[in-house]
Amino acid sequence: MAKPKRKKKKPGSGRPAVAFDLEAALVEIDTTRASLSTEKTGPEWGAVQRLLLKAKADASLVARAVANRDLDLIDQLVAHLRDPELEIPASEPEIEAGPEIPAETLRDAMRAYRKRMKLTRLDHESKLARSPLSSGKDADFDAIIPPNQFPPEVWRALAAKGELESTGEGFYRIPTQRRDF
Repeated sequence: MAKPKRKKKKPGSGRPAVAFDLEAALVEIDTTRASLSTEKTGPEWGAVQRLLLKAKADASLVARAVANRDLDLIDQLVAHLRDPELEIPASEPEIEAGPEIPAETLRDAMRAYRKRMKLTRLDHESKLARSPLSSGKDADFDAIIPPNQFPPEVWRALAAKGELESTGEGFYRIPTQRRDF
């Protein structure tokens, strides 16, 4: 039994675009904002996030405001939506002074990182990791996610000391002037 042919749609025959009412969205954001608190998690924060994104607020600032439960930043975003000439001051990330990490732990972590990098590179370059009919290729990466046997504070401390360089998303690499393999 043959399938019936689908009719081709004419250009512009889809649903008409719905006009976005910014004022209505700002009123809805204000009513939802009134129920927010920094300690409370729940659907209100998600609703504010959706409304701010729908109102074309800066997505990275919205994500930071919702993740940090920053009510002041949400107020600044709403004020910016009302008056686009208003500038939102860029806040510098706060570097927290973590607990003092012993030198031997840092040394062991660096040793584990180098070993993980070496094994990852060997695995990537080996013939078995690719097609058995092809030869291995040079590894074209320089950053890896460090071993999870050490907490993230150790890797941040090594990056602060200059032993490692953070490339974002939890990846670290050995700085270019220190590469020895």
